[in-house]
Amino acid sequence: MKLTVFGEILWDIFDDNKKIGGAPFNFGAHCANLGVNVNVVSAVGDDELGLLAINEAEKLKVNTENIMQVPFKTGRCIVSLNNGTPSYNLVENVAYDNIPTPEKSCFSADALYFGTLAQRNNISKQTLTELLKGNYREVFFDINIRQNYYDDLMIDQSLKATTIFKISREEIGVLKINGTNEEICKILKKKYPNLKIIIVTLDCDGAFVFDAENDEFIYSAKPNAKVVSTVGAGDSFSACFLSNYLSGTDLNTCLKRASLLASYVVTQLGAIPEYPKELLEKIIP
Repeated sequence: MKLTVFGEILWDIFDDNKKIGGAPFNFGAHCANLGVNVNVVSAVGDDELGLLAINEAEKLKVNTENIMQVPFKTGRCIVSLNNGTPSYNLVENVAYDNIPTPEKSCFSADALYFGTLAQRNNISKQTLTELLKGNYREVFFDINIRQNYYDDLMIDQSLKATTIFKISREEIGVLKINGTNEEICKILKKKYPNLKIIIVTLDCDGAFVFDAENDEFIYSAKPNAKVVSTVGAGDSFSACFLSNYLSGTDLNTCLKRASLLASYVVTQLGAIPEYPKELLEKIIP
């Protein structure tokens, strides 16, 4: 299985501690943990943090061939935690705002993953536009709203290209659609007929999947985990869900496995913790 992952690589700064991050990078690293061949299309600076990022990617078994070094600072995000919930202060005009178009091998994969943050600058946005012309079984849009780095047109264009869409309960208001979460899913399906699956995460209440092709909702159990930090939990959920789905796993099991991994990640500090062997055996495709 091969995935092309587009978007930001940055360092999450927790006080005096720093962790490699960025939703696409976290997603890719979790996919690699699950045995997927991950090709991350991104950019880091020709600086100390950029070199550290590439080293971390290699340690995590992420393909670094298309993580380019560009003459900008490596991305940083100052993370503050309030009862385990993160807030983000993102530095602008950094390397991931200037992602160059990658080699042609990235334009064919089982799935293309992307979000919104790396679309805030025209250079990276144009690179994504080119990637979306490629050949993929699925296109996974994990909206990952950050600060004010999105607009209605960006979301609309992204959804038009998407087959699997993931959004959190906290983010769903940006769609500007009235109704319950389930009603919003049905409206999205009518507006964007390419959508096959919509995933809505509900934090302490779990998550649900709308199987748009069969007009069916599937709900997870509520998680029972002691939350240390939610950083990276949504990315791990997406990675586990998509890797299982692409392997032919039924949607109910995809949801259960994704929820199980996310429930573990929230008990750890850091977006990409090591998996216990007994957990990996339960979630791997």
